[in-house]
Amino acid sequence: MSKPSSGASDKTIRLPATPETTYTGYFDNSQPPVLRIDSGDTVNLQTMALLEGSLAPGLTMDQLVRLRQGYAAENRSGHTLTGPIYVNGAEPGDVLEVRIIKLVPGPYAVNYTIPGAIASSGTLPEDFPEGQVKDFALDIKRMTTAFSPDIEIPLRPFLGIMAVAPEEPGRVPTAPPREFGGNIDCKELVAGTTLYLPVFVKGALFSAGDAHAAQGDGEVCITALETPLDEGVLQFVVRKDIKLARPMAETPSHWITFGFHPELGEAAKTALRDMIDFLVGAKGLTRLDAYSLCSIAADLRVTQLVDGNKGIHAMIAKAIFKR
Repeated sequence: MSKPSSGASDKTIRLPATPETTYTGYFDNSQPPVLRIDSGDTVNLQTMALLEGSLAPGLTMDQLVRLRQGYAAENRSGHTLTGPIYVNGAEPGDVLEVRIIKLVPGPYAVNYTIPGAIASSGTLPEDFPEGQVKDFALDIKRMTTAFSPDIEIPLRPFLGIMAVAPEEPGRVPTAPPREFGGNIDCKELVAGTTLYLPVFVKGALFSAGDAHAAQGDGEVCITALETPLDEGVLQFVVRKDIKLARPMAETPSHWITFGFHPELGEAAKTALRDMIDFLVGAKGLTRLDAYSLCSIAADLRVTQLVDGNKGIHAMIAKAIFKR
């Protein structure tokens, strides 16, 4: 899925995270855009922390639970998103190429585990009835944070949510990732990588948020290092030469396909089938040879276990291909 030869632009637009440029807890393809750009333009956007920025050091468990329950009563999640961004020329059936150029987290992060008795998500809620809110100071110069005096975590910031608007009308919850992207929570999508999103509505209507300073595959306790994003430099290119049913990604070293489903096995099948389709279309393999190559050289990894639709991503190294 090579880059188009044209489409680059010198234009960079700043998009701060304000009450006027953000919304919380849903996607809606009728929502007016906060910014209009051309294909090839670059946007330097900010994102708020979860819960409209309320997830910050010093927040107590009681306050957190009340905030989450308030959003749940309104059938919303706590994901605060910047956007939507309307990309001129994007039409249903196109692909929006999102080149992730630079990501700078804010000065702090929070990780929390909701008490098991009221948890709606998490991998082991029954094992942790008490819950916890844990604050972190981020050293942006060194790109590290201290988990404890004896444990240092390297920062690899990424946007947990990158999405175009869904095809169906009305409000769609942000929690489960789907074919339009959304709460993918893939830790591979750091600066230097590219996400490809199929477009379902005119203008694509791209939104982003749920920034993480670091995360393990699985995100098992519900959250990662949840942080605001001070800088998110993204370039947008409308691709009319490729077709996708679901998101796909490219790192400097790997191709990545995704599967989302309540059952991990079904998510794995989707990610694998999309990787087979890619190998057939881009590399000229037969389907049987592509299946065989995936068994020999591809890795299936658990993206996350906590977003309703669980995630599996398949990764195959570019280095094995001579062309």
